[in-house]
Amino acid sequence: LSIGATAAALGIIFLIHNGTFSKRKQQSKDDDANKKEDEPISPDSASFYNQLGISEEDLPSHIRRDIHKQRKRKSKEAMISMKTKMYDNIHMLDEDREPLCTISMKKANWYIRKNIAEWTSPKEGSELSKDKDAKCIRLLFTHNGANEDEHKKSSSEKLYLRSAKQNICVSCGSDGHHIRHYIVPYAYRSLLPDDYKSHMSHDIVILCPDCHVRCERSTKKRMKRMESDLRMKMVTTDGDDAFCSPVIEDAHLYHVRSCAIALVRWKDTIPEEKVEEYENEVRSYLADCCKIEEEKETILTGNESLTKAQLQKACSVKYRVKNPRYVPGSEVVVRSLNDDRKKIEEFIVDWRKHFMTVVDPKYMPTGWRVDNPV
Repeated sequence: LSIGATAAALGIIFLIHNGTFSKRKQQSKDDDANKKEDEPISPDSASFYNQLGISEEDLPSHIRRDIHKQRKRKSKEAMISMKTKMYDNIHMLDEDREPLCTISMKKANWYIRKNIAEWTSPKEGSELSKDKDAKCIRLLFTHNGANEDEHKKSSSEKLYLRSAKQNICVSCGSDGHHIRHYIVPYAYRSLLPDDYKSHMSHDIVILCPDCHVRCERSTKKRMKRMESDLRMKMVTTDGDDAFCSPVIEDAHLYHVRSCAIALVRWKDTIPEEKVEEYENEVRSYLADCCKIEEEKETILTGNESLTKAQLQKACSVKYRVKNPRYVPGSEVVVRSLNDDRKKIEEFIVDWRKHFMTVVDPKYMPTGWRVDNPV
């Protein structure tokens, strides 16, 4: 390639990598086999740049870095993905064989072992009976509050609970490797009251590794922004930003380190009284680190000069220590909800909206809605 052609190609690469250039696509509406050709071209593929006649060695460093990350991620897909499918789609029926919800095979076997359910077939003439592969268990008891619970549930929620769910990526439809994705980030979800994290399968979906990475990038940015904004409010309110950093500087240890460095580098040019002052600081620190009384006394008396190893130990002192007042970002966010049910529900719905905006899923489970009850 000439210099001009190479520069033009690199210019196109820059536009592609920043999302302002996309591949024109030709697709036959009658042929599903051409579906993947309709997807945006990926700038993280070395083969894509080879098609432009540009070798990987000639690419800018940030693009080579992205390609390396993608290769590393691809090599670990099998290891980080779910080993078993997420949905077993076992239909749980009530005593009259009316559908209640779908559950996992593990839970179904638990009901059977406890002799509180039995394997059965769908009710004749029901919608479920049309599925020849449907597996069902029937409860042998009337569960508490059955009528009340059914009355409270919306039609979309009932549909979601009762419908079979596909084991595919909800974004692109891939049926390969899958990752369990938490719509409400797990760091927040794990700190919510039990009512909001127990049996809340509605906000756990399937994503393929590529879609998961894309979603996580946006999620982490949003989390960082939320946590930063809340910390700033806390500083404004309390007038103290000590709890904003996970580590703080210990003034005494920092002074010991400074004294040791001064003795190592500039001892010959420092006034004698300063040298003595610095040595006393270092000796005091070293004595505090000693567990044997005899060694303590030897260091403190000053009869022997400080060795190179002793000075090096003082120079290497870790003066940045854990901040006892630090509050992790996830706790800051959840605490801001004050266990207020309305705030928590709005918080969860906001994350659902964020997920829909970022991922734009096309294969969400039947009955899944942003405004389904939390």
